Amino acid sequence: MTPAGLLELQEAAARPEARPSAAQLLPGAQAAEGIPRLEKLLVSAAARAPRELAGAAVDLLRAGGKRVRPLLVLLSARAAGGHARGRVKLALVAELVHSATLLHGLTRRGLPAPRITYGNAVSVLSGDWLLAASLELALSSRAPGAVEALVRTLRLLVEGEARQIGLRGSTTFTSDDALQIAHLKTGSLFAFCGEAGALAAGAPSSVRAALHDFGLRAGSAFQIADDLLDFEADAATLGKAVLADVAEGKPSLPLAIALKRLPPLREEMGVLLKGLPEDEMRARTRTFAGRLSRTGALGAARRIAEKERDAALAALQRVPPSPTRELLAQVARALLSRSN
Repeated sequence: MTPAGLLELQEAAARPEARPSAAQLLPGAQAAEGIPRLEKLLVSAAARAPRELAGAAVDLLRAGGKRVRPLLVLLSARAAGGHARGRVKLALVAELVHSATLLHGLTRRGLPAPRITYGNAVSVLSGDWLLAASLELALSSRAPGAVEALVRTLRLLVEGEARQIGLRGSTTFTSDDALQIAHLKTGSLFAFCGEAGALAAGAPSSVRAALHDFGLRAGSAFQIADDLLDFEADAATLGKAVLADVAEGKPSLPLAIALKRLPPLREEMGVLLKGLPEDEMRARTRTFAGRLSRTGALGAARRIAEKERDAALAALQRVPPSPTRELLAQVARALLSRSN
């Protein structure tokens, strides 16, 4: 990215009247950082899987997304200064790991679950292969400490998945449960993105720690914002989304807050999870969602997300000032106001 291009992006994002969402800000930053070229590398990496697994891996990577994680690796490397050896490989690692978690998971918004399309065995093995490929890439990046950072991150991701399994079908989870899982499942990978960029740049430990903390908090804010998207729908859609999340062991923060504020919702949710005749289920789900929305839980969850974002921005202040540091701050703000 040319200095002029970076400065133009930073100045556009910094205008108070702009208040950019991710949909507005990220494409420009991604184009400037070479994400379109990275797309080809991602598909190429997935296509090297055994032929029995390649279809699932390639299809998921081609489905795209905003590529927030690789972008954060690339920007963190630039913000950390120094010679960013292996930053592109580590950016690939971040997205491959993210894709692996989706292949291991049960659902993905707007797409058929990989386990439905390809079968559970192929889906799980494809995710395993992507994780193996990510470890190989981290090793070949030759960035000191990158493999160790990735192994720590994978352990946290697995721990987060395990905690979700333990809460599957539960109506008694708390806000602390939801926040801890947000830190483990989303925050940990964002933290890796910040740290990996610093490792690629050979940055001092203080900068590595700052970018790690920035990613952890930004990722947690991102997850809460993602949870809120499921609640910004009509009552019927909201009710179905909430029940599906609970059945799969996804204790979202807005729901946890609502259940604490209005305890009778726990009993109602337990009845709905057991199943009812279709017409009764539809009516009771709509009623449940309406009562949930009136608890004020959405606003409370958004305020917690804003605190996480503010903590991310505070951590970023420990990174030496530069236009790229300011662009990272704008990305963190945009993640909380993204429209999809």
